[in-house]
Amino acid sequence: MPIADPPQLKAGQPCTSAEYNKRWRDIWDNGLEAGKFFDASKASAALLALLDKGIDVHGKRILVPGCGRGYDVAVLASRGAVAIGMDLSESAVRAAEQYKAGIHLGAQAANACFVQGDFFEYQDSEGPFDLGYDYTFLCALHPSMRAGWATAWARLLRPGGELVTLMFPLPPAPGAGDSGGAEAGGAPAPEQEPPWPLTPQLYRDLLLANEFKELSVEAVPPEQSHPGREGREMLGRWQRL
Repeated sequence: MPIADPPQLKAGQPCTSAEYNKRWRDIWDNGLEAGKFFDASKASAALLALLDKGIDVHGKRILVPGCGRGYDVAVLASRGAVAIGMDLSESAVRAAEQYKAGIHLGAQAANACFVQGDFFEYQDSEGPFDLGYDYTFLCALHPSMRAGWATAWARLLRPGGELVTLMFPLPPAPGAGDSGGAEAGGAPAPEQEPPWPLTPQLYRDLLLANEFKELSVEAVPPEQSHPGREGREMLGRWQRL
């Protein structure tokens, strides 16, 4: 069976969350292969660099929504975190479990967990998380879901906890030659399809209004981006107040 395309829906086009979510589930149910569409086949080098130089996750409980095959979850668990990857799709969760079994995490394998669930409704039995990692998740959500994204993160992280957002897709760096669907001034264009274009200011507008403060927002060096994403990513760190 051919793999379905990502949800084809304009920003102003009405759609229930159930209808929108089903389109993503269909991609996985139809057999998404590693390295195809939005599956980058490995964790981002930007995450690895952050773990090497900027943040200690050992012993922390971390939530990774929209985890897909779980590349990021496995990396976080290998650094001593208890990492929970969540995805809407049961097929994605099975693929993540298969990926974990194939990379031999050893003693850290038990720290990489995967659950099928809805980010907007999820409640963890152990309470709020110490850290959240959000990469290609906000851009996959329909724009009408963005306010709920921010309030959900505020609920899911403990006071003093941190949200790490690897922002993509942003307007390309000056001189890159691709408008990227962004309007003048860097605002997301209103008539796009996922991955929905984003801006750092959009993150600020959403998070600062929902009990977060900005710690840092920095450009991702091109060599730390997946191919095709160079110049269109920034790394944001936000503290839950």
